[in-house]
Amino acid sequence: MKKESILLSIIMVLGLMVIGATWVVKQASKAQLSSIPVLNKVPSFVATSHLGKPFTENDLLAKITIVDFMFTQCTGPCPIMSSNMKNLYDQYLNVDQVQFVSITVDPTNDNIETLAAYADVHQVTDHRWQFLRADSPKVEELSQNGFKLYAKELPVGHAIKFVLVDDKGYIRQYYDGLEEASIAILRTHINELVKDLNS
Repeated sequence: MKKESILLSIIMVLGLMVIGATWVVKQASKAQLSSIPVLNKVPSFVATSHLGKPFTENDLLAKITIVDFMFTQCTGPCPIMSSNMKNLYDQYLNVDQVQFVSITVDPTNDNIETLAAYADVHQVTDHRWQFLRADSPKVEELSQNGFKLYAKELPVGHAIKFVLVDDKGYIRQYYDGLEEASIAILRTHINELVKDLNS
């Protein structure tokens, strides 16, 4: 009877050790994700997508979103940024939790038809990458005060950053939209957030 009691105690201790080890692994995983800072929450906004549908901050929820600001007539950084965004769009073809949002800083020239044509040029075939339009003052406000990005003398003076937004609508990090090394870090962070979303 005494041996059975000792054996039972050993089994219980081992069980607690396994539970404890599992908890430590989970905490370590969470600690790794905490290396991606939680910055500002994306504020309320209303825009129209190239699909002709309303798009608000609520459409960022339950998704991992990469956001940039661009305009279709840009001959500077925008074509490179859009090409890099297209590469990401293709790489996450089978990951429905990841979406891409490009916001025009030139709504005077970039109407819905123009944005739809731009989406076609970049072979956007589904809802995972949407091009948004809103009035100029709202776009400047959203860029500068919402996403904390440079937004002076638009459309030319726009930021060249990709912005990572988590499934709760929080900005997590900024990346150089022109630099492959920075985009490689972005891919790593996307994968981490997707893993966290699915766990």
